[in-house]
Amino acid sequence: MNSIKINKMKRLYEFTLKKKEQVEKEVPDVNKDGEEITAKKTVEEEVEKKFFLRRPTRAMLDEGELYYGVELGKAIRAGMITRPLLHKRYTNDGGIMNELQQKAFDEITKELREIYAEQEVINQIDEKKRTNAQKKKHKELEDKAKPYLETMRRYNMAEESIFEDTAESRARNKAILWWVLFMSYNDDETPFFDKGDFDDRIEKYDEIDEGQDPFLTSAVAEFTYNISLWYFARPNSTEQFEELKKGVNELEEEEEEPKEDKKAKKK
Repeated sequence: MNSIKINKMKRLYEFTLKKKEQVEKEVPDVNKDGEEITAKKTVEEEVEKKFFLRRPTRAMLDEGELYYGVELGKAIRAGMITRPLLHKRYTNDGGIMNELQQKAFDEITKELREIYAEQEVINQIDEKKRTNAQKKKHKELEDKAKPYLETMRRYNMAEESIFEDTAESRARNKAILWWVLFMSYNDDETPFFDKGDFDDRIEKYDEIDEGQDPFLTSAVAEFTYNISLWYFARPNSTEQFEELKKGVNELEEEEEEPKEDKKAKKK
């Protein structure tokens, strides 16, 4: 009889949240005779709870793609317009961007490709073996790319808002929910949304969504944020995840700065 090797579940990304819990602790006390004793007391403390995103297996990736395809088919049959058809309509009307905007967008794309090509040469060298000049150059290229990336991000956001009501957009949102249900795990490797198929897990998801537990709600929000990042950018390690989140946070902070400046000027 052949033995089946069971591989330990692989973790793609881990995070920790703090939860207020009633904890029983031993504390110094004095009894009625005036003697010092150790008594048990229940106190409220913040306890760290760990969670992780399961690294999808090949079978999960196939099932996730199939689910997207099924949902896309449902949306099309329901009469939702597809992205290519909507894009064609805009093109016939002169396009999403005017000629000047398109030219600027093409220039930004070209600049980014050149920056990435230079970065790739340095990336081929182990970080520990890079010279000071190579490290400096890599940092300069990162800084140079930031304004271009911000412009691209704004364009993508504007484009997504135009295509938000397409069949592809609906199927994508459904697929992200599917991944949230099947990639979310507690630290002890039990599924966050309980075991079972999609219907079982979505029932647990709805139960949390309709409930009043702020901790569970915050955990779902954190899972959804991280898995959405994974879905769009596909970071393949904790390091890539951290780098991606760092970049997103920096862009959000840069967006907030002009708003704060405007408020200060009004005062």
